[in-house]
Amino acid sequence: MTQGKIRGGAAPVTMRLRRAVLLAATVAAGAAAARAEEFRLFPQEAARPRFYTSSVWGTGPERRLLDLDGSYPWDGGAAFPIQSDDTEASSGGSDEPPPPPPPEQPSPPKKLFTKGTTLWTVAALLGGVGQGIGAPIKYGTQSWHFTDEGYFGYDTYAGGADKASHFVISSGVSRLLFEAYKAQGLTVDQSFNLSLAVTLIDGILVETGDAVTVYGWSWQDLTADFLGATAGLFIHRYGLRDLIGLRVGSTFNDIPAWAVGSSQESLGSSYNDEIFTADLRLGGLITRLHGKPGIARFFLTSFVYYTRGFGYQPPLPSRYQECGVELGIDFPAILKAVNVPEDKWWGQGLYAFFSFFRIPFTQIGVYYNFKNKKWYGPSAPYHYY
Repeated sequence: MTQGKIRGGAAPVTMRLRRAVLLAATVAAGAAAARAEEFRLFPQEAARPRFYTSSVWGTGPERRLLDLDGSYPWDGGAAFPIQSDDTEASSGGSDEPPPPPPPEQPSPPKKLFTKGTTLWTVAALLGGVGQGIGAPIKYGTQSWHFTDEGYFGYDTYAGGADKASHFVISSGVSRLLFEAYKAQGLTVDQSFNLSLAVTLIDGILVETGDAVTVYGWSWQDLTADFLGATAGLFIHRYGLRDLIGLRVGSTFNDIPAWAVGSSQESLGSSYNDEIFTADLRLGGLITRLHGKPGIARFFLTSFVYYTRGFGYQPPLPSRYQECGVELGIDFPAILKAVNVPEDKWWGQGLYAFFSFFRIPFTQIGVYYNFKNKKWYGPSAPYHYY
């Protein structure tokens, strides 16, 4: 074997050994360098905990970022309000909102029967007593009994005008009491409940008086009282006075002699002179529809009901019932336009009067006669057909 061939075969092994030694030396030098002490420009300080910045500034103790703090050679460093990990764990997370304040305790209910509310209640009940004893004084007394009067049937003694009267008058009493009780400082709920209770007691007092007369106790009357009182309170409690109204009026109508004949006035004849309305006030309607009412605010439309010729014995064959639709003047809107104060006693009286009474000859309309099935107008309420 020649010398050149030995060198040629041994050369790769020698190079691998040299490379291995060089790699080992490099690794050893790296390990020694890793164990060497770190060079610091400033003296080493004690290890500090890591912190993070809070998304809500000023909600925790004031902290400083470690890296920024260490880069400043003066005391104080870069002071940022931050929060540490242990603070987060104790507070449940920095992003949580603070707990809501405790709810306000409701104020205790106001005393129900103050001097003012007592006076109004007594006055209303005395009115019920006065109305209740009216029938026994006029017609005399007899044993207690009940009467099934019906509602709006043609064969009823008043043709339903008595039920319309109970409805509208009870609504007026409840509305007046509701505003009076509120003015005395009662809450809305107290005013509503007390007004309803007093109005129904008045109705019971009236029916008690009727029960010992020729009329008798009528559950239909008491039902109309309840519905009317509830309707009136609903209008006032929910701020619908600018939109809806209930009124009663007079038609100055005498039954002609040719219609009366030999019949005599009996129960229900007093209703021949009354007319009852449910109003829709145009100013409130247009305003609630986001329009400008203009001069229309001084007008209202009404659904009306009245009877003629009822309350006679024997019954008049010509008696009839009518309903109609009217366009009339809205007097409370006029009072408001001329700045009549609603917070003065005399202003309140004017508003209450025109909100409850229909003023004759301040409206026009058309009216349907259920007897002969004909339409009349515009002065039908003031004539007998």
